[in-house]
Amino acid sequence: MDASLSEVQPAARPGLARRMATAAVLLGLVVSAFETTVVTSAMPTLTRELGGQHLYSWVFSAYLFASTVGVLLFGKLADNLGRKPVFSLGMGLFLLGSVLCGVAQSVPALIAFRVIQGLGAGALQPTTMTISADIYTLRERAAVQGVFTGAWGAANVVGPLIGGWLVMHASWRWAFLVNVPVGLLALAMLHASYRDPERRSSRVDVWGPALTGVSLGLLLFALEHGGSSGPRLSFAVAAFVGLVAVARQQRTSPSPLVPLELLRDRTVLAGLFGNLLGGGLLYSSTAFVPLWMTERGGYTPLMAGLALVPLLAGWACGSTFGVRVFMRGGLRASAGGGFVIALLGASLFALGVAHGWGSIAIFASLGLLGLGLGPAVSTSLIGPQTRAPWHHRGMITSTLYACRMLGGSFTIAAVDLVRGGFSWRFALIAGLAGTGALVLSTLAPGRVVTEAGTAAS
Repeated sequence: MDASLSEVQPAARPGLARRMATAAVLLGLVVSAFETTVVTSAMPTLTRELGGQHLYSWVFSAYLFASTVGVLLFGKLADNLGRKPVFSLGMGLFLLGSVLCGVAQSVPALIAFRVIQGLGAGALQPTTMTISADIYTLRERAAVQGVFTGAWGAANVVGPLIGGWLVMHASWRWAFLVNVPVGLLALAMLHASYRDPERRSSRVDVWGPALTGVSLGLLLFALEHGGSSGPRLSFAVAAFVGLVAVARQQRTSPSPLVPLELLRDRTVLAGLFGNLLGGGLLYSSTAFVPLWMTERGGYTPLMAGLALVPLLAGWACGSTFGVRVFMRGGLRASAGGGFVIALLGASLFALGVAHGWGSIAIFASLGLLGLGLGPAVSTSLIGPQTRAPWHHRGMITSTLYACRMLGGSFTIAAVDLVRGGFSWRFALIAGLAGTGALVLSTLAPGRVVTEAGTAAS
C-alpha cells in the first residue's frame, strides 16, 4: 500500500492553525462523549417523570444505533466530500437533536429525537479522529492520543456527575441543552483553522450503509423486550435476508464499506472485533450500572453517576498507557491484555452485585474494568488506522466506530432480555469480556506494522 498522504500534505501546518484545529475536534469529541454519559445518571429519573420506564433501554439503543448508521454513511462521505463539511453537518444534526431532546414531552418523542442526535454523533466521532490523523504523523499521533484520551476521559468522568447534579438541582432537560454552546464554539474554531486536503473523486455508495442500517435495525427490533414472538421472529428473518443482501451488494459495490484487501488484514480484523466487543462492554455497563444503583442499591442519581467515575477514569488511564504498550508489543499485547484485565474487573463486579459487596469493592471492580477497556478499545482503533492508506482512513475509522456503537446497542438490547436479576445481567457482560480476551489474544498481531509493512504474527 502507498504511504499515507497526510505525512507530506498536512491539513493544518504546525503552529496556531494546527492547535486551533486540534482544539476544535477535541471539543467535538468531548461534546459527543459527554452526551453519552451525562444522560446515564439522568435516565432513571427521566423515564419515571415521562412515564416510559419500559422503554428505558431504547433511549440508549436508539442513540447508539443511529450513531452506527451515521458513522457508516458519514465516514465514507468524509473521504469524498471532505472532513470539514461532514463535521459541520454532524454537529448541526447533533445540536438540533440535543435541543429537541431537551424539550421532549414523552419517552417515544425522546427516542425519536435521540435518533437525530445519534446521527449527528455518528458523523462527529470518526471525523474528529480522522482529522487528527490528517494533521499528525503516526509518531505524533501516538503522543497526541494521550491528549485526546484525557479529554475524552474527562468528559466521560464529569458527565455522570453533572447529570446527577442537574437531576437533583435543576432539570434533566439541561443534560441535553448544555451541549449547544460548546458545539457552536467547536464549529467556529474548525472553520477558522482547518483546510481539507485534496482528494481523488469517487462514487459514494449510499445503498450499502442504508441497507446495512435497515437490516441491523430489524435485528434490533427482534431483540426488543416484550411483545409476541411472532413479530419478533418476522423481524429476525427479515434481518437475516437483509444481511445476505448486504453481503451480495458489497461484493459488487465500487465503494464497499470496507475494501476487501483491508478485511484480509489481521490488524484490521482484530480492530473490528475489539471495537465490537469493547463497545458492548462499555455502553452496557454505563447503561445498567446507574439503573442498578438507583433501583436496587437505593442510591441517589448523583451517587449513580459517581459509580461510573472509576470506570471512566480507569478507561482514560488505561488508554494512555495502552498506546505505549501498543507501540512496543503490538495489538495482541495492548488490546488482548486489556480485555484480560477487563474480564477480571467485570467478573469481580458481577460477584459483588450477587453477594452484596460494599461500595468500595464495587467501585474498585469498575475501575479495573475501565483500566482494561481503555487499552483494549483505543488501540483497536489506532492499529487499523496504521494499516489503512490515507484515502481509506476515514472509511476504516468510521467502520471501527460503527462496530463500537453497534456492539453497544445490541449488547444493551441483549442484556435487557436477561431474566433473573442484575447479577445475571452483569455476568453476561463479564462473559463478553472473556470473549474479547480470547479473540484478541489469538487473532491480533504481535507487533506494530504500518501500511507500508507486512503483517507479523
